[in-house]
Parts: sequence; structure tokens; C-alpha cells
Amino acid sequence: MLTSTFVLLLVSIFSLVISRVFPKISVNYVSTLVGILCGLIPFIDHRIEEFHAEIFMLLIIAPLLFFEGFATPFGNLRHKLKQIVGITVIMVLLSTVVAGFALHLAIKISLPLAFVMAAISTPTDATAMSSVSLGLTMPKKASEYLRLESLFNDASGLILLQATALWLVNGQFNYQKTIIDFLVSALGGILIGALCCTLIMLFRQRLLRTLVDSLTVQMLLYILTPYLIYLIAEEFHVSGILAVVVAGIMHNSEARVSLFVDARLSFVTRSATDIMNTILNSAVFVILGIMAVRVTRQYFSLTNVAIWGASGVLLYLVALAVRYVYARQKLKEAKKEAVVFALGGVHGAVTLALVFSLLELGVSGNDFSLILMAEFILIILSMLVPTIVFLFILPKKKSNAEILENVTRIRHEMVEAAIKEVDKMHLPSRAKHVICTYLRDQAKATSLTEFNHRFARALRIPEIQNDFYHNFRYRIFTRCFAVEREYLQKAVEEGRIETAYAAKLYQEVLLAEAMLVDNREEE
Repeated sequence: MLTSTFVLLLVSIFSLVISRVFPKISVNYVSTLVGILCGLIPFIDHRIEEFHAEIFMLLIIAPLLFFEGFATPFGNLRHKLKQIVGITVIMVLLSTVVAGFALHLAIKISLPLAFVMAAISTPTDATAMSSVSLGLTMPKKASEYLRLESLFNDASGLILLQATALWLVNGQFNYQKTIIDFLVSALGGILIGALCCTLIMLFRQRLLRTLVDSLTVQMLLYILTPYLIYLIAEEFHVSGILAVVVAGIMHNSEARVSLFVDARLSFVTRSATDIMNTILNSAVFVILGIMAVRVTRQYFSLTNVAIWGASGVLLYLVALAVRYVYARQKLKEAKKEAVVFALGGVHGAVTLALVFSLLELGVSGNDFSLILMAEFILIILSMLVPTIVFLFILPKKKSNAEILENVTRIRHEMVEAAIKEVDKMHLPSRAKHVICTYLRDQAKATSLTEFNHRFARALRIPEIQNDFYHNFRYRIFTRCFAVEREYLQKAVEEGRIETAYAAKLYQEVLLAEAMLVDNREEE
């Protein structure tokens, strides 16, 4: 398990590096392709263990949903509660019923098996959705609905799957028990998530007000929270998925209320969330690529490919139809927005995880291979179709290359403004050169050769331990950083850079100044 985790982590990081080389291609597609290549290389494939749905849900899906919840203000949910219930309960049930009967009548699949396949096809993936809309402007309302849907419909799909799988294995379906189980699991998950999060939140807030420096403890608690809450909820046989989503949403409110109680903790928490979210998202699609190779290698057969293909296509078409009609009738969306909402129901690794959970429910090998291949085709279609269609119906954003070029230019101009300020100072030429070199590092305008010279010099010459020198250096750099911030503000006022991108550069300057303060404290 340790080797497998380490290999997946390395491959996920590698795919992120590759995606930066090809910024026009979504990182999710790059990660999937890298996963496929890993699955085709025996040396790597043999070092990655077999897929276990429970481990996948705990180690990857639980924290991802927690972070998605963390990015969702509670007020957004409170005002859209009716729509959320409709999308994640009513629409899911409609989709399951229609798809189940369609498979049964059109392809002559037994009704219990058809409903199992329909239930698995209901969860959507916000991460996969971002890959099909890269570089395009999504309608705001439809985008919000899609994101909220992906937060909560995993639980609906899982509960429906468990009920229909028991129908398939035991030959009977208990409607009353299914409804009760759904309510208990959903409400229990919400309750456990809220209760556990409240206790953790109060404990963390107490630490903030009693310990002088609790950053390390706070970060460990934050990282472990989704795993802990998921395990507790599952131990009580309620929805661990809903529990971690609720916990994430509550953490969002906590972060907003206590933003300045410990500013460093707030910043580190957001940075850690971004890093973990990026790596876990990449891991999801790497795993999807690896599983694509393994599934094809193990279950592909020309005799069954027709029924697999027909089942997957029918599942996808029924889902599109139900989603479109629901968006038009219940959400009151215009035709274009309804099409976007319908196509935006992209499926990903959660769907695959639900398929593999069937192995623990006693589903036969033949049924399992049919479900697996049909759902895999569904996943591929749900990613490819909107990727193509959205190019024709959605307006394009300014290209990443153009944005990056403009941000890079402004960053260089910002640094040059600070260097001009240094030139005005009465300093020895050697001191000016050193200061300007550090400033140019902000714009990555120093060469590797120059870095090597500076590194060799740092090894030879001890650091100056002199209060006057450090105070003098501090005043110079703080003046330079002030000039950079003034330049950025002027660039925004003149419309040469968008506020959002200027804010990122502004943050870089503040971080550089914060590092300067940290170095002073260490001295």
C-alpha cells in the first residue's frame, strides 16, 4: 500500500508538471493520459495495487468533497436549498427510474440490473466538469447548480446503489426500507458532520486563544478532519460523504469569522487546501486512466462489446434528456443554459468507485463486467461530448497564454519600478547590485548561472550578523516593496491588468515582505 501510494503521488505530480508545459490542455486530460501510459507500462502498473472502493472514497473522495465544501459559503446553500434538494433527490430518482426502464425495454436487461446501472450513473464530478469547460465562460447560474449538485448527489447515488444492488442479489426491492434508509443515511450524515465539526471547531478556536503558536497543531487537525469525520459517519452507518461536505461548509463559515484571529494560519490553511486539492484531483484522473487500461485488458470482448456500448450510450442519452427537461421545467432555465446544465453532468472517478463497491455486495462476475464497461463508456462520453459541444455554444475566455503574457509583463514592470527606486538611493554599487538581483528574482529574471555564483558565494562567505546591517537592509526592501504595490495599484486604475491577477501579484509582494520579517525574527 505504501509503495502504491508513493507511486501514485509521484505520477500525479509528474502529470501536473506536464500540464504546465501544455497550458491549453486541461490538467484532467493530461492526468488521464499519464494514467493510461502508467497502466500500459508493466514496471509501473505492477507497483500499483488493485483498486479498493472504500480506500479510494476515504483517502481521495472524502478530502476532495471536504475542500469543495470549504469553498462553498453556507449562505449560497441556504438560499438554494429547494433547488439543491430537487437536483440531488428528485432529479436523481427520475434519472434512475427512466434509465432503468429504458435499459430493460430497449436492451432486454433484467430490471434489477438495469436499475443498478442507472443508480451508478447519477453521481457527477465537479473536477471532471472543469476539464470540459477549460478556457470557456460558463453561464453563472448553471455553473453554480452543477457545482452544488456534485457536492450532494454522490450520497444519493450511493444509497440508491445499495438498495438496487440488494434487489439484484436477493431478488426483491423494499421501497419502504429504501426511503427510510435514505432519510436515515442522509440526515444522519448531516447531523454527524455538523456535530463532529462543531466539536473540532470549538477545540481549534480554544487552541487559538490559549496557545501562543498553534500553527502546526491547527494544520494537522485541519488535514485530518475529513478523514476523521468520514470514518466516524461510516461507523454509525450514515453517509460519510454528506458528513464531510457539511463539515467543509461549516469550516468555510469558521474561516470567514476568524480570518484575523491568526492571519498566518488562515493563509497557510488556504494554501494547503489549494495544494492538496490540486494533487488529489490529479490523482483521481491518474487512477481513472490506470483503471481504463486494466478494465479493458480484463473485461473487453468482441462478443459483449455491442451490449456494453449500447448500454453506455443509452445511459448517457437518458441522463441528458432528463437533465435538460428538469432544467427547463423546474429550474426555469433558458434553452442554452438547459443544454449546458444537461451536458455539464460529467461523470468521473466516483462513478467508477461505486462500480467497484459492487464486488462487496455479491454481484456476479458477468453482471459486474457489463456494469463496469457500460459505466466506463458513460464516463468517456460524458467527458468527450461536452468538450466538443461547448466549443461551439460557449464564449471563449481570453487565452491563458495572453493572460500569462500580460501578468509577466506587469510583474517585470513592477520590479523595474522598484529597481529605479534603488538607483535613486545613495548606496555602494555592490550593495545596489545585490539588492537589484534579489528584486529581479521576483520576476524570475536571473539566470541559472547567476544563481550558481550566488550559491557558491553563500557557501564561502558567512552571513553578516550585524543589527545595523539587517535594519538597513530591511528599510531598503520595505521601501522597494511599497513602490511595487503602488505600481500595481496604478496598473489596475489604468486598466492594464485585471484586479484578480493584480491581487495575485500583490500577494506575492506581501509574501516577500513577510519572509523578510521572518528572517529578522530568526536573527
